[in-house]
Amino acid sequence: MKIIATSTGQDLDAALDPRFGRCAYFVRLDTDSGAIEAVSNPFLDAAGGAGTQAAQWVLDQEADVLLTGQCGPKATAVLRDSGLRIVEGASGSVREASALVTSTAPAVALTPSRMGAGPGAGRCRRAGGGGGGCGGGRGAGRGTGAGKGLGRRGRT
Repeated sequence: MKIIATSTGQDLDAALDPRFGRCAYFVRLDTDSGAIEAVSNPFLDAAGGAGTQAAQWVLDQEADVLLTGQCGPKATAVLRDSGLRIVEGASGSVREASALVTSTAPAVALTPSRMGAGPGAGRCRRAGGGGGGCGGGRGAGRGTGAGKGLGRRGRT
């Protein structure tokens, strides 16, 4: 299995970088051969489009899994139909996160990205949270339209 992780450093003990397009490094791991390589993010200082360029780079690496904190909407659009398993919300070291992904334990602490589809990709139901698809259905998004959301206003 080929894994790419966004990283703050160049080794397996470095913390995962929560940013995708503007991470400091990409760490490539090949679980079959044991090969490990850290690559400086060539898009870190891009004036614009860092996420989409990084997404295309990841696809070019023919990885099976991407470990990161969060992909933006444009990067997600590039990765959407690729077959790449995207694990967002990953934290800890590169070593810890990759071990969780490769383990067969049923309770994995990482959350696969919904990629804008599936359960919870609807409207927020929290006060002030009228934005469509916000927060992956967890009610954590910003509302739209003069602060009037679809929450429990007027209900007891």
